[in-house]
Amino acid sequence: MLENAGSGGQPCSIAIFAARETLSELVATLSAVLSAVHKPVVIDLLINGNEPLALAVAEQLATSPFDDSMPAVRVWFIALGDKAHAWNQYIHFIWPGEGTTFFLDGYVHPDRNAFELLEISLLASSQALGATGVPRAGRSAQRLREEMTQQGGIHGNLFCLTDETVRRLIEMGFKLPLGMYRTDSTLGAILMFNLNPANNDWDPKRILVDQDVSWATKKRYWWRFSDLKDQAKRVLRQAQGVLENRAVRQHLAIRRAPPADLPETAAELVLDWVTHYPDEARKISGRNVLLYRYALNKFRQPRNWQAADIMPRLIQK
Repeated sequence: MLENAGSGGQPCSIAIFAARETLSELVATLSAVLSAVHKPVVIDLLINGNEPLALAVAEQLATSPFDDSMPAVRVWFIALGDKAHAWNQYIHFIWPGEGTTFFLDGYVHPDRNAFELLEISLLASSQALGATGVPRAGRSAQRLREEMTQQGGIHGNLFCLTDETVRRLIEMGFKLPLGMYRTDSTLGAILMFNLNPANNDWDPKRILVDQDVSWATKKRYWWRFSDLKDQAKRVLRQAQGVLENRAVRQHLAIRRAPPADLPETAAELVLDWVTHYPDEARKISGRNVLLYRYALNKFRQPRNWQAADIMPRLIQK
């Protein structure tokens, strides 16, 4: 077991997903995570599709004078540039195998008490399979907080699962479809069906939403070109996400099919839904014809997934 920071207790696991962050951004995130750790922990930094970043952060960690009491950070390079695939690789091949497991994005700075509060809330619940924090800043933060409180769901920036939940996902062979944008809402839907839609009704209480847990991210400016470019990408991908959500709903809530039977790719999932439910697809596309037509065309473009067969490579431990 790796060294610990702070008080004792059952070990936990932390998975940080990164791809397009700069070295300085990722180091700042690691610093924030280490400051928020108060018990034995295994931290895995999963960098997908960006080998130079993986090598740079590994070198930075190897040459930085960390206190011996601080947890070690394992740096992994995952060849395929796809977060859903990175999540699958972590669950099935990297997960340390015990304790509450936290998931966060590589640009997220958790509050200093975030992990502790989230785990306490999760373990105190008799129903919850996972727990999530809520956004604090941003134009849509208040709306998202209200929606999550009323309807449930996971926020992908920071959430956690019990070790039993992770084991169940592994045992059932569940994998997120490759290329999926709405990874958090898909996982949230599966949790709210207690991982088995055929035998369980939808119950938002299976995800605990903790209003006292949040995080910080880099401030964005409407006048900065890079931020405008990122926002445009988000709008396009959100259209993709709407189609994904409808296809996932059809699979889980209507067909009551097993989560492990989701198609291998998001494209296969969405295009199968469009083929079998064209009227519903047309209704959605009618809201913004050009935007959703663009998203559908993206799904129809072939993509080479061969790199998904490459095992994760441990660079730093």
